[in-house]
Amino acid sequence: MEKSLKILQRMEKNIKILRKKALIQKAINELDKNKIHILYFSYYSNFHNIYHNPLMLATKILNLVTGKPSIDHVNHICRFTLDEENNNFSAKVFEATMERGMEQNDLFDKLKSFQGICYIETLDKKVNKVKAKAFETLYTGVPYSKELAVLSGVDGKLDKVKLPKTNGGFCSWLEALFLIDQGIDLSKIEKGNPLEITPTDLFIGDLSDKKILYKG
Repeated sequence: MEKSLKILQRMEKNIKILRKKALIQKAINELDKNKIHILYFSYYSNFHNIYHNPLMLATKILNLVTGKPSIDHVNHICRFTLDEENNNFSAKVFEATMERGMEQNDLFDKLKSFQGICYIETLDKKVNKVKAKAFETLYTGVPYSKELAVLSGVDGKLDKVKLPKTNGGFCSWLEALFLIDQGIDLSKIEKGNPLEITPTDLFIGDLSDKKILYKG
């Protein structure tokens, strides 16, 4: 009886995983492959997330104090590739990660282990794929700067703060540079200064309508 119960529990868990993967794949397949897609990640404030990213706790507290939405990370889809065997698309994102700096990652793999809400903002503008590729080539391998990431949340006072000497950047800095390179006007968001733009600043900047892409 106990053995049968464990088998049923394992089967139920596997079914949930399959459903989760199917939802992620469906969401990716339905995206417009020629538009600019910005992804915003709001992680749940649980032990798992804070343990793997202690800096996130500071972001959560800052947003709580300011009353702003809690957006912890931002990136963009840099390319889609069709798997002709199963007629499914894969989506790659370009982003800044604390572990490896600026790099490309697979969106499906990112979402299947994600614990939180992922919002998507699709801009009413075709992505310039040539410029996007050149941008990715230029910034791949640039290190992550925790110092600059923290200072970006110092509203309107960055000019009074001595910036640390670093060749690195952070997620919303990278995203702001990408959008500016694509011809998007960010002048209304922290005066268009990528060093002062946080993921939350971009989120409330209302570049376009947002919707939930995935809730894990």
